[in-house]
Amino acid sequence: MKINWFSPLLPTKTDIAHYTSRVLSDLHKQAEITLWTDEKIWSSDLEQQAKVRWYDPKRLPSADIDRADINIYHIGNNAKFHGSIWKVSRQHPGIVVIHDINLHYLFTTLFPKYFEQGSDRDSYAAIMQQTHGTMCQQDIENLFQNKLTWSTISERYPLTFAALENALGVIVHNQEAFATFEQEQRWPVLYTPLPYPSTPLHPVNKYSQLKQAPYRLIVFGHLGGEHRRVQVVLEALSMLSEKSCFHLDIYGEVWDENYVSGLIQKFGIKDLVSLHGWVDETQLDSALANADLAINLRYPTGGEASGSQLRIWSHALPALVTRIGWYASLPESVVAFVRHDRELEDIQQQLRSFLANPAKFAEMGKKGQQILAEEHSPALYAQRVVEFTKNVKNSQSNFLVAVPPRVSVIIPSYNSAKYIQQAVESVLNQSYTDCEIIVVDDGSTDNTQQVLQPYRSRIRYVRYEHNQGVSVARNRGIEMARGFS
Repeated sequence: MKINWFSPLLPTKTDIAHYTSRVLSDLHKQAEITLWTDEKIWSSDLEQQAKVRWYDPKRLPSADIDRADINIYHIGNNAKFHGSIWKVSRQHPGIVVIHDINLHYLFTTLFPKYFEQGSDRDSYAAIMQQTHGTMCQQDIENLFQNKLTWSTISERYPLTFAALENALGVIVHNQEAFATFEQEQRWPVLYTPLPYPSTPLHPVNKYSQLKQAPYRLIVFGHLGGEHRRVQVVLEALSMLSEKSCFHLDIYGEVWDENYVSGLIQKFGIKDLVSLHGWVDETQLDSALANADLAINLRYPTGGEASGSQLRIWSHALPALVTRIGWYASLPESVVAFVRHDRELEDIQQQLRSFLANPAKFAEMGKKGQQILAEEHSPALYAQRVVEFTKNVKNSQSNFLVAVPPRVSVIIPSYNSAKYIQQAVESVLNQSYTDCEIIVVDDGSTDNTQQVLQPYRSRIRYVRYEHNQGVSVARNRGIEMARGFS
């Protein structure tokens, strides 16, 4: 089978480029792969396993693209890496691999002048209304008038389906994303865990097996915005009475080095923090091998699985993570959680817990490495992707989109766990069955999710992280509705 694989490629500084590199040798064993990139430079190592083709998104070599059996597009949350891929996907149908469940940032970076009058604003507003309907028009105006924040808009209108307008199938890496797309009944959907080897990719030497203070904390990756919470980690460390027991190493490009350096100076922790910038992969693996605790926070999150967390586990390294998105589905035995609305408090508490019992945290890292070995095999991932691709290709002519129901019942809910089961049952018990139930969980802090779990195959469920108000929740339900509501 011939597959066109549109993805960022090494040495591009994104984990999705590393993901392609990690899975390529196993894909090569099962299919003929052509890698497509709009960058003029790529790692020559890739050419041992695949053809590499450069393209200009404005002048696509359509005849060459059409020689493959199918296209696979990797869509993530940054136009620098994925903007051209999205543009190609609009012209040539294919399978879309969703790397972030919320893609709003992709489109605001694709149209960077959207806050100014002009073509970028027009394009942004158009894609918002095409994806989420005319009900979002007032919120768009409020955003431009600074009456709503970007984070509020991005949560209300994730723009994910804008990446799927030409999709033949969808591949995702977590169960929540799978449920989101499967309940639409518009495409074949594959869930398969993100692949990563269970041991470090590069040979490393540990400086010492003896763990003692000062313990090494590590933050790493593409730190291109405040969502990686570096600023909060610095503040929490500065407020910790036991801060001298730690040293924080930061690897990767921070969004504003002068600002971060200023915070380090302001908080008086210059001797406790080292900014290393972007380093090569071998150096980063060495740093991870010699760290004692990773801090891998994200808020807000794009929602998809984390390659950085898998890399942390490959070193059997414990980690602090935000209890949100994919991370929230992880067992407490393999990560230490930080609540997004209690960050300072929780970071300090977890650091104190680490000092009290480093062995307990070390055990978390070992259990994470076990999960990596059991669930994230690159060979198994490649096999599943190729099988799914063949099924999609073979069933293009006979895949049936579900007939829409005649009636949509919309149930906005906020902290209504005591009543939500009765509301759902009252609809399910009706003799009229040509209907769908849409539950919009408006940021509930009670156990609404757990109460609804037994009904997930019989309802369509969507959840906001923050309470948006009943009108927003109701409008989201109307947007999702396929019948009369």
